[in-house]
Amino acid sequence: MGRVLIVDDESDMRMALANVLARLGHEVVEAGDGPAALKVLAEQGADLVLLDLRLPGMDGIQILRRIRERDAETPVIMVTGYGSVESAMQVLQLGASHYLAKPFSNKELAETVERVLSAQKAAASAGVLGRRLAEKIHPTAAEGAALVPVQAQAPLRPGPWMGRLSKWLLLLGVLAAGTFLWPDLRQGLRRDYGTAYSHPAALVWQGERLWAADWLTQTVYQQELRAGRLSTVRSTLLARTHITGLAVSAEHVYISDSWARAIQKRKLDGRLTLVKSIPSPGPRPAGLFFDGRYLWSSDTLSGRIYQHELDEQLSVLASFPAAGKAPIAVFKDEGYLWSADADTRVLYQHRLDNQLRVIAVYSLPELDRGLQQLSCFAFRNGEVWLGRDGVDSMLRRRLDAFRKRETQVWR
Repeated sequence: MGRVLIVDDESDMRMALANVLARLGHEVVEAGDGPAALKVLAEQGADLVLLDLRLPGMDGIQILRRIRERDAETPVIMVTGYGSVESAMQVLQLGASHYLAKPFSNKELAETVERVLSAQKAAASAGVLGRRLAEKIHPTAAEGAALVPVQAQAPLRPGPWMGRLSKWLLLLGVLAAGTFLWPDLRQGLRRDYGTAYSHPAALVWQGERLWAADWLTQTVYQQELRAGRLSTVRSTLLARTHITGLAVSAEHVYISDSWARAIQKRKLDGRLTLVKSIPSPGPRPAGLFFDGRYLWSSDTLSGRIYQHELDEQLSVLASFPAAGKAPIAVFKDEGYLWSADADTRVLYQHRLDNQLRVIAVYSLPELDRGLQQLSCFAFRNGEVWLGRDGVDSMLRRRLDAFRKRETQVWR
């Protein structure tokens, strides 16, 4: 991960790029023009610069020249736009590390940034190794003493006692593992499924199929359980759509697009053909769920949960404050509404009243391991399916495996 400076005069584009890079773990700094970018580099520095070619006043080529006058090492990725091959060749000749031609996908952005940063780190490591090797080849006078060879010793030959000891150690290891893992196995805590994606943003069961959406690949997946594995039946690329939520009705699929700040209505066909894009009630739409009558949505920036009529405008019938600061997903069963918080990685159980009061909080200790956020969840047959951003596996857990903490609710 690295510190990335985004230079673009369009605030929406900066925000979109920053969202992708931040979710991948990068630290992001923004600048709207050349002077501001040069000031950031002089005062704060950066591991990588993502620089737009077309900027008012000082354009990208001029900024690149100024950067190279001061710093020949910091990698610069030029966003050339409009697929201009001539511009791409020019910026590479001027010292750019790479270029991205608009329009590009989230995956292209992520892979390019990762490739350039990895190359930079490899070059830096090679420089350090080279210096160390030179020091060994040309030691100083103080370090120039003759090397004394170490006499080789005969290898230790294991006796019968070592074989018996190994068997006992193996047996103790198995017993210890069983002691620690038995509660998990008894409660079904070890049912994980590998996936073809690693940045899930939404999950929903529709009959025997588990629908999932990956925000990085901008793809919707339909999967089925086959022979104990989660197999992909169909995948549909939704180019230029930053998917953060997914709901399925009998005839349509609804997609949250956080970049466009909209909820898309799409046909339930092979291509998920776009029917209409409807402005979302909040600035950063996330989770979606269709309960058979109403569409529910959550917004991670406003921290609210919305209930929608399933009309042409997805009219908001009610708005509720979310229990967590980052309500990433929602689900409704016959008795309760459930929401998940990305940062705290817990599930909230809400009473279906006029305030969606929280009556219980469910936490899973294993979700606290690592830095990956909880990004989606779905219920099925008393079990919870969970996805984490940056992890290429799906967790399947019984609800009784969670730690439940009831909350005080005033009647």
